Amino acid sequence: MAQPPTSKGVKLSAFVPSHAPGVSVPAASAPPVGYQDGAEQAILQVVREAGDRSVGSPELSAHADDWGTLYHLSPYRSTILDCLGFGAAGDASVLELGAGCGAVTRWLGEHFGHVDAVEGSLERAEVAAARSVDLDGVSVFSTNYSTLDERDAYDMATLIGVLEYSHLYHPDTQEPRAAAFENLRVAHRALRDEGVLVVAIENRMGLKYLSGAREDHSERPFDSINGYPSEDHAVTWSARELEAMLGDAGFGDVDVLVPFPDYKLATTIVDPARVRDEHHVHNWLQGTAPDWGRPRRSPAFSETLAARELVTAGLLKDLANSFLVLAYKGDRDSVRARLGIEHDWAARRYALEGRPVVRKRMTLPASGDLVVVEPVFGAASEREGAEIDLGPFSHALRDTPAVAADLATIDVLRSLKADNNSTAPFLAHVREHAAWLESTHGTGYTDADGVALIDGTALDDTWLNLTTAGQVVASEWRFRGTLPLDYLAWRNVKQFLDHFTEDLPTTWRRDDTATLAWSLITTAGIASTDRLDLARHIEAAFASAAGLGPLIEPDARLLALTDDANRLLILADAEEIIATPSLLSDYAAAISPGDPLTLVLDPTNAHPDLLPRLQHAITAAGLDEATMPDTLVAEPATLPTATALLTATTWGPSDLPRFSGAQLAALSKLARDAA
Repeated sequence: MAQPPTSKGVKLSAFVPSHAPGVSVPAASAPPVGYQDGAEQAILQVVREAGDRSVGSPELSAHADDWGTLYHLSPYRSTILDCLGFGAAGDASVLELGAGCGAVTRWLGEHFGHVDAVEGSLERAEVAAARSVDLDGVSVFSTNYSTLDERDAYDMATLIGVLEYSHLYHPDTQEPRAAAFENLRVAHRALRDEGVLVVAIENRMGLKYLSGAREDHSERPFDSINGYPSEDHAVTWSARELEAMLGDAGFGDVDVLVPFPDYKLATTIVDPARVRDEHHVHNWLQGTAPDWGRPRRSPAFSETLAARELVTAGLLKDLANSFLVLAYKGDRDSVRARLGIEHDWAARRYALEGRPVVRKRMTLPASGDLVVVEPVFGAASEREGAEIDLGPFSHALRDTPAVAADLATIDVLRSLKADNNSTAPFLAHVREHAAWLESTHGTGYTDADGVALIDGTALDDTWLNLTTAGQVVASEWRFRGTLPLDYLAWRNVKQFLDHFTEDLPTTWRRDDTATLAWSLITTAGIASTDRLDLARHIEAAFASAAGLGPLIEPDARLLALTDDANRLLILADAEEIIATPSLLSDYAAAISPGDPLTLVLDPTNAHPDLLPRLQHAITAAGLDEATMPDTLVAEPATLPTATALLTATTWGPSDLPRFSGAQLAALSKLARDAA
């Protein structure tokens, strides 16, 4: 490890440009080599080549294929700041201490007027600069932030995942608490009066550590629980210790929020000070915390059920896996008002996988009976309440009633823990759920195999979205038609198996949860053994609708379940669309949103990397998920029967009419007449 600098009183105004583009360094000495995780060069290349470097960039998140790239490119990195709002921070300034590769820097740059991002590793600072190269308000510096002496200059400072490393890089002390205290003083001096410090850090007494997970930094189980016998790695603190340290450093009021599964990629953030019993906030904390980048050691108990007991006992803050801390310099209410910090909520949850158009933030208010659901990180604000079609599926963001009851998963997990050697209680829950689906959403019809057909609005009605009283807590997706009961029962069980792997009986833990789920619902008497392929295809079509890229073509069995019998299929050559995006933009401009038309892209002549190139063509046509006409990519060997062709060439069957340019207005009329 390189030795940190010994100079003190470093001012950012005295830094000079370095050989790394966009990064300034101290004029008198080279920057130190700080922490690295080995992903820096790969991330730098991805960021430099990206056309979209925003927080919600699907282009960047598509490159997340291991823990290193996921940590640096996932939009979940920024949820711990987004949950705080900062709606009035447009002209405010931020000092980011420990910027890493710039994921948080990017969010700050998109929301604050000026950001000074300081990172000890020149290699990481270069990535951070590249991530924010198009943001004029962001400046990146490389130095040991412990040596800074900025005074009364910033409205906010951040220490996101760095305070625990203080003693490893501090020039004056290697004692963890002393080094962390000195760094808190650096932040306190840098803040103006009425400023705030935001700290994100693991809890040494976190629930996952108590249940046997490896300590995130030392990778040793129970290391923090045993008081860190060795201090040759990062060291964290309990809530009580952290609050005391902040008070000693000169901060006044302190808010301690708790991110789950932890602060690194937080899906849910809870404010323990605002949680009430009737919130049933444990419903928002389902699942076992991951051991990022490593296989998770089997927990000693169900962390989902334990979270319920922690909330009931009032121990959520003390035993959360991580902390999100706001420490105020000056009057808390004044700081909140000046920066627009939102604090009237008990919990916020994010769902950011897949298409930007379906991304959402759910807010459980501190008071009130409605969970607010809104678009976030790339989903257009006009999506609120609007339904969009994605193949045979539709999606809408809708506010939902707050519920004062356990999710159905709690009852199922309790049954498993009560008798870990028997499937009988589990199968009883499976049958009960299937009966509820049929009584609530049944159509009275069956398919050719005699399986009950359920209204497509039941697609989201799994145990994860149902209370024990049968109340639906989220209903955003629907299938435009009817779905077989065995598919919905299978989907519910597979979702449960995937989400609660560590809570399952040992004999159930296997990679192929699809086959296991089908076996279980067959044993429950809901399915026959020869229909799993249909269930897999329906689920693949749904995954295509929710995921990135153009939609895949459903097979004839799925199309037969839809309500789109009068829909016209328009065939186009995928390679022609890629080469001539204007053909796609002309088509989109000519047809109306309600026209019963589906554009089917023929990939027969396609070159490699079809989907990324199609996505580029869609962008070049000025379209996105919200404005893109209903479009599918056909299976090469099973092209559907089309009504017409979208082409400006002689491509395609000669007996079909061809439309392009000015002729496309007639195509819209043809569709309406057919309907």
